Amino acid sequence: MVRSKDNNTEARILEAAKSIFLRDGLQGARMQDIADLAQINRAMLHYYFRDKEMLSQEAMKSVISKFIGTFKANLNSEELPFKQKMDFYIKAEIDLAYNNPDMLIFALHEAARDPLFFRKIIPYNKLSAVFRKQLKEAYDNGEVKTDNIEEFITMVSSLCMFPFIAGPLYMMIFNIDEKQWEVYRRALKQKLSQLIKQMIFKE
Repeated sequence: MVRSKDNNTEARILEAAKSIFLRDGLQGARMQDIADLAQINRAMLHYYFRDKEMLSQEAMKSVISKFIGTFKANLNSEELPFKQKMDFYIKAEIDLAYNNPDMLIFALHEAARDPLFFRKIIPYNKLSAVFRKQLKEAYDNGEVKTDNIEEFITMVSSLCMFPFIAGPLYMMIFNIDEKQWEVYRRALKQKLSQLIKQMIFKE
């Protein structure tokens, strides 16, 4: 008889894996440490995830799957006007970075080690012709500062994410502690969307 997998156990394993990966990195993480933190035996861990690579990919999927869904629903939508798409897109990226800065740092570190890291966990999604057309129309109408879609997405994503994943750097620059940084980043989250739109849209 084949044993079924329990969703609660799988979720507990993924949370434990995130903690260990953040602490030790993918190379330094031990499956036994993950099993211990998840309060299961190692055989049970391997029943759910056969190796560390599979586990790291699933841990990252759990972080970004909601964002990817929002990305598809908004940027690739044929229903939403351009400015409304950008409102949703910017908010989704800011929320992702604000809520998961450590996991994004981990992902970038692993991607630097393995250039195919993201392709292993995120199915390739070609930006729709609809969004390209809307961006070009917005540029031709004098609404945005570039019609280059790669440049546009890179700029917006960087502005959304970097302020949160670079927390330790800003704490040093501003000479503030973690408590002060938390107050600042909460305030920044509220203001950032409008600041970004001021940078990408023309007056």
